[in-house]
Amino acid sequence: VLASIVDITERRRAQQVLEQALQEKTVLLNEVHHRVKNNLQVITSLLNLQANNVDDPRVRDILNESQNRVRAMALTHQLLYERKDFSRIDLGDYLQRLVQSIRATYHAAGGRVTLQLARPGESVHLDLERAIPCGLLVNELVTNSFKHAFPGERRGEIVIKVDEDLSDQIRFSVADNGIGLPPEAELAQGSSLGLQLVPLFVEQLHGLLAIERENGTRFCVTVPKHP
Repeated sequence: VLASIVDITERRRAQQVLEQALQEKTVLLNEVHHRVKNNLQVITSLLNLQANNVDDPRVRDILNESQNRVRAMALTHQLLYERKDFSRIDLGDYLQRLVQSIRATYHAAGGRVTLQLARPGESVHLDLERAIPCGLLVNELVTNSFKHAFPGERRGEIVIKVDEDLSDQIRFSVADNGIGLPPEAELAQGSSLGLQLVPLFVEQLHGLLAIERENGTRFCVTVPKHP
């Protein structure tokens, strides 16, 4: 009969130290995202107050657009705080909440322009580094459609679609059936700030942008699943 006794006291003590350090790091990250989200909400409220005290409609629209951009960033930190997963977000959940926020901003046009999100059957996750550029990109594209694709009393719809393929690519698109972009429109040189920002956000996502001009306008972005 062979028997052996091994003292694992130090190993257990080291494991407990690591577990405690991990728990403290999780609590700290949770608090950081919570505070960042609260600070961004304060900025949103200040922009809203400023917009309500401006008589110039053009300046008011600019402030409202800035408010939407800040909301898109705050939403990322809100989801991280709620889900307790600090490395990635569910793109479907994120865009669903973003769509609700944009609908609230353009409620006046809600009767003639509908905004829909086609979510994938399974969860699609995006890493934290690219979550905010993705939200800002979708916000700019949807905002641009609301502002320019349906002039006057024109009716139509805006559809956001997300999916992923077997080649580890994530695709999302923003399409509308409005009047479309003029053939000479160049995103990098457009007069709209939103259109100038679009290529910058695509670059931050390490993605590719394609534009279709049939039956309206469709912006399609393909990004690698892993950066």
